[in-house]
Amino acid sequence: MARFYETDEAAAFIASGPSRETSRAVMEAIAFFACDLDEAERIWNGDMDGVTSELAIWERATSNGTQDVDLFWGVEGNSWADEFRSSASAGSN
Repeated sequence: MARFYETDEAAAFIASGPSRETSRAVMEAIAFFACDLDEAERIWNGDMDGVTSELAIWERATSNGTQDVDLFWGVEGNSWADEFRSSASAGSN
């Protein structure tokens, strides 16, 4: 059985990123953690109950902070990732 991340449904979800004002890396991370489209939609809407966390999504999208990518997530823009980016920068000093 294919993981959700590897399905055509996930590809369509990831491709919907621009219309959601969400970075491809964020959409890919959400699809990675979700088990199906319904769960991906819930995560994107902020309901991560027991599935994942914003930190885990940021870590996946940035390869644990090693890639400096500008991450947008809907109406929150890139502000949701600022605390993680700041923590990663502080840790590298």
